[in-house]
Parts: sequence; C-alpha cells; structure tokens
Amino acid sequence: MKRIIIVAVALLGFANGLSAQTLGFMADKEFMSEYIWRGMKNDPVGGPGASFDIGLNFTSADENFYAEAYFWTYQSFHAKPIVGGEKPTDHYSEYQFTFYAETHGFHLEYNNYFGDMGELGIGYALPGVVPASLTLYTALYGDDLNWAETKHNFSQYLELAVPYSIGNFEVQATFGALTHASPYYDNEGGFAINNMMLEAGYTFELTDWLSLPIKAGFGYSPLYQDLLYYGSAGLSVAF
Repeated sequence: MKRIIIVAVALLGFANGLSAQTLGFMADKEFMSEYIWRGMKNDPVGGPGASFDIGLNFTSADENFYAEAYFWTYQSFHAKPIVGGEKPTDHYSEYQFTFYAETHGFHLEYNNYFGDMGELGIGYALPGVVPASLTLYTALYGDDLNWAETKHNFSQYLELAVPYSIGNFEVQATFGALTHASPYYDNEGGFAINNMMLEAGYTFELTDWLSLPIKAGFGYSPLYQDLLYYGSAGLSVAF
C-alpha cells in the first residue's frame, strides 16, 4: 500500500510552527507470499508479490494527537497464464492513499483505492495492556454499487483488532464482518464474518533508522470458506 510524500504537504501545513522532532518519515519495501485483504485473497493471478509505501507522520508535543499520510502499492510477481498462445497479461497491481489520525483513543481513517473505491473509517481503541480497537469502514464512492448497479451501496466493514507487543515481537488477532449485503465484498446475505486472522511478527533493528520486519499470518474466512495464510519480509526506513 504505497504512500507518496506529496500527500504529506497537508501534514506539514498542520505542523507549521511546531518542533521538527514531531515529524517523521517512513518508507517500506515488503515481499509477501500472498496478498490478503479483509478475508479475500486479493491477487487474482495468485502467487507472491511485493508492496512499497512512503509517507510522513506527525505527533503532537504532548503525544495526544498522531497523524500519518502515505501512499501504498502492491505488485504481483505473476502474470496471468498464456491463453491460446498469447503473451501473458499484465501483473496484478493495486494502489492506495491513506490518511489516518488519532486522539484520546478515537481514530479517523480515509482510504482511496485508486480507480476503485473511497471509504471512511471511524473507530475507538480501548486503553490498556491489550488495547482492543473497533473500527467501522463505510464506502463513500466508487465501484461500490448495489446488485442492480443503480445506486451506491455504502458497504460497511466492521473490524475488531487486538494487538499485543513485547519488545520487537508483535502479535495481533483480527476479526472482521460485513454489516449488510454487498456486491463489492461478494456478500449476498446480511451480516457475515469474512475475516479471522492471527498475525505475528518480529522486527530486527539493523541501525537507528533501518530495520528488517518479518511477519506471518494464518486465519479463515467463514464467508469465503477459505484458509488464509501468508509470510512476508522487508526493509523499513524511519526517522
């Protein structure tokens, strides 16, 4: 999920007059065995791929406000197979712009999936040793149409995330559900659980600004009746 530095202009304007130490830059390159998004194996041609993102983040002096803006992309390593002697078609690609902000436990997230859909996420994170977070995402525009393709469907995805970390080791359980029927998510019924994942990762700190994160995940989608699993490794720059 790529992150582009141009979108950080808004953050720079917001942070005008504040200490430069509250601004941060990040860039990540990640190789993954499978691309999974909200319970769906989102790569139609299958196989491994790579993602890249770049962006900026901002933290207020009292640490009560945090925001980031980034551009993310995923590119499949596999082209579709040759059919009838023709050359393989293009690799699967996806692009995304995200703006995220949080304060006092509440968070707001805007995602623009290029050429596809735009959505708004609103959520709250319960404080504590295991800070569970509940977020409701609503599609606002784009290809999210009803079954008759006559009007916008306003598809909703509700996600409960339970993260936990010890040093450089992190683990997260994720439970996701759709609130109503949605062609965009291929859900013909009403409320449906589409995403149950357990993910774990460890970050190797190479320098003060360079790290090597590795991660693996395993889960199941009751809606799509599919096992979900992947492994990934990459390089991350942050300062």
